[in-house]
Amino acid sequence: MRHRILGRQLNRTAKLRWSLFRSMLRSLFTYGFITSTEAKLKSILNNAEKITGLAIKGGINDIKEINKTFDDDKFVTEIVAKIQSSLSGRTSNFLKIQRVKLRQGDNALISKLSFYKDLVTPKIEEKIIIKKTVKVKKIK
Repeated sequence: MRHRILGRQLNRTAKLRWSLFRSMLRSLFTYGFITSTEAKLKSILNNAEKITGLAIKGGINDIKEINKTFDDDKFVTEIVAKIQSSLSGRTSNFLKIQRVKLRQGDNALISKLSFYKDLVTPKIEEKIIIKKTVKVKKIK
């Protein structure tokens, strides 16, 4: 009996399951949506909602908590910038699951997990370097 055991096993060991979740979360925050089976999407939904909520807050400890999942500082700062610019008005329910189709091989339900609003990359001010040209006088 599986009393007091949370989550889905997805026919994987714990390490494989967590690496699957991490890669799916990374592609979700990179592209703004992912398509997979409904069981996998429901498994990562709570983690994605939590990471999105932490990114909206944007404090130092929140960023450290997000970095525990991804282990990439540059990627985490991009996530925080994207989410704060596009989802700053919301406090919850950032993601939605839409049923797309049935997979032809095994008739599994394929769904799409996406944000309610599209993630927009903010414009970063580019530094313009002006090179001074020096004129050389020819001596005759």
